[in-house]
Amino acid sequence: MSKKKKFKLLDSKVLWAIISLLASLFIWVYITGTQEEIITLSFNNVEVQFVGEDTLQATRGYVVNNISAETVSVKISGTRGNIGSLSASDVKAVIDVSLINSTGRLTQYFTLTYPDNVNADAVSLESSNPETISFDVTRMSTMPVPVEAKFVGSTAEDYIAGEIEYEPKTINVSGPESLLEQIDHIYAEMGGDDLTMTRTAEVPIVLIDKDGNIMDSSGLEFEVPTVTVTIPISMMKEVPLYVQCVYGAGATEENTVITIEPNKIMISGDTEIVSTMNRIVLATVDLTDFSLTHQDTYLIPLQDGVENVTGVTQAEVSIEVTGLATKIYTVTNISCINAPTGYTVEEITTQSLEVRIRASQDVLDKLDASNLSAVADLSDISQSGDMFVPVRIVVDGFTDAGAVGDYTIGIKVRS
Repeated sequence: MSKKKKFKLLDSKVLWAIISLLASLFIWVYITGTQEEIITLSFNNVEVQFVGEDTLQATRGYVVNNISAETVSVKISGTRGNIGSLSASDVKAVIDVSLINSTGRLTQYFTLTYPDNVNADAVSLESSNPETISFDVTRMSTMPVPVEAKFVGSTAEDYIAGEIEYEPKTINVSGPESLLEQIDHIYAEMGGDDLTMTRTAEVPIVLIDKDGNIMDSSGLEFEVPTVTVTIPISMMKEVPLYVQCVYGAGATEENTVITIEPNKIMISGDTEIVSTMNRIVLATVDLTDFSLTHQDTYLIPLQDGVENVTGVTQAEVSIEVTGLATKIYTVTNISCINAPTGYTVEEITTQSLEVRIRASQDVLDKLDASNLSAVADLSDISQSGDMFVPVRIVVDGFTDAGAVGDYTIGIKVRS
């Protein structure tokens, strides 16, 4: 054959069409033969699934638990075209429990299921490990379980944690009776470090069994999933005790000695309240009510929300006015003022009044009765007749002297 004819043959479109057709036929025959080839596949960790559990619980009150295996290993065979693209996640080991009508430990075979594109009837199970699945069928029940809560954190310096508060105190738990019998209590734990403020949180619940161990809650249903736990955090502070004094009759802050026992206590409470408390006032004492010394016991007052950590509920108070002396004088200069309209003082029945004056000894030596007067303010009277009214003792010319004690006079009023 000449070279010219040879090239014409290679350039023929008909020739190449025939070659393409033959190649396609060969490939189709090869692929078809391969897809129909029987292959064997092994899968591990094939998930075990139960179906019909809702029906089982709704119709008989039974539940499934204590399953012997969560996964199985299987070997299957079939054509490459049918099972060649499968993976372990595509295969499920299914057990139907909807028709079970008794409780106890049961053992059943499982059925393998596949995706919709797989012809299950054309797949053979060669072997499995395990071959069967065992499980318990028990009656569903509900019981109240007590709740215990605990604070395991810490407070900042000068702060204290109060008694833990939590709700609810019991939680209804539903599940197989065999599991419920193992429960001792529900535990809720609140943490936190260096706390300075009261803290409230929703704490996940933990089941504790009768041996004190944490218990798996699988297969159980809870009335609520969390416990509301509150840790009251209070500020602690040492606060001095204090007596408020009304000075007079020669007594001043400089010559008055106040002794308080105890002189301070430890308190705790809300931070906003305690942080502003710099002292606790026991009482207000008028220093003109006594001569030179005063002793009394006072309860330690606390506002709401504040607690006395020290525990001492009262304090002994001693007050002494130093550098002064007292002397009794007879006052005869007695008068009344500010009688209301319609009332007239007909007679002052008290003609003289003995009063005790407190001052330095030098002042007392210079003072005499002519410097003293007793004045009754009648602005508050509202009746007529004989009566006693309080009087104010006036010391004329001596600012550092004054009367101590309370005094009254008798008067007769007409209207």
